Amino acid sequence: MQMKIESARKEFMLPDMDSTFRVFAAHWRTVDPEWKYPLHKHPLFEVNLVLSGTQEMKVNGHTYKQGPGDLILLNPGDNHESSVASNDEMTYYCLHFDVDERSFRELLIRNSHCFHEAGSELAVAIKPALDKLMALTSEESVVRVESRMNILSALFELFAGLSGTLSELNRGDEAGARKSAAAAQIATMLERTVEGAASRREQEDEMETIKLIADSVGYSMSSVNRMFTQVYGVSPRQYLSTLMLKKAKLLLMNPEATVESISARLGYHNIAHFSRQFKRWTGESPSSFRSRFHE
Repeated sequence: MQMKIESARKEFMLPDMDSTFRVFAAHWRTVDPEWKYPLHKHPLFEVNLVLSGTQEMKVNGHTYKQGPGDLILLNPGDNHESSVASNDEMTYYCLHFDVDERSFRELLIRNSHCFHEAGSELAVAIKPALDKLMALTSEESVVRVESRMNILSALFELFAGLSGTLSELNRGDEAGARKSAAAAQIATMLERTVEGAASRREQEDEMETIKLIADSVGYSMSSVNRMFTQVYGVSPRQYLSTLMLKKAKLLLMNPEATVESISARLGYHNIAHFSRQFKRWTGESPSSFRSRFHE
């Protein structure tokens, strides 16, 4: 009996997606009037929401007073410090995250206004997701599988609210759009470099790879570095390393592939070179990383 395959009149498919995000030190905290947090910066995005009391936040030399419902959205590398700005205690919620989704990173980096008052478009859009995350911030949530899934759901809701609102706020920025187009071209070339790594000679130095790309698009190395970092918040070299690490981890999760074959697929024809690089990225060897998934 022959199976008949009928053609569909209409078909809709979700796009293929391969994105990684990480969340660090999400917490709510009540502090005394004397509390201060010193000037610092970090390579992460940060959402900082005041729940009660008043906080003074200094960001890149500018001072903002946050009351209940006001939030600060920080980009990687922003210099910031905070303190209580009243004689009463203050409660805030803070969440640090990183994400490698290109278009989302671009929207976050292009956001030129870090302070968003309670009632502003952005504050209103992400408050429901933050409320869910705050309700789930407990010791019990760390242990229970269903709670962790609810946390992931709330995080995706938060990211959707951020991306949707920032897309609207960035409309009409033609200069930013031109810069983004050029940076996107460079990012695509970096991604193709990783995908085609096996067909190249022994793994090129990262700077050599970026130099070749800069030459092909007609920009100097300094211009490529500056433009790419302005759009995505990371240098081309950091982006390339992130792509290589993600690819390496995915390949190592396949128990049928040897470390040697994975090394070759990533353009490292010397397995020792690949192992040293992977350990530099993660602090552990490829075999140690693999053992955690196939015990």
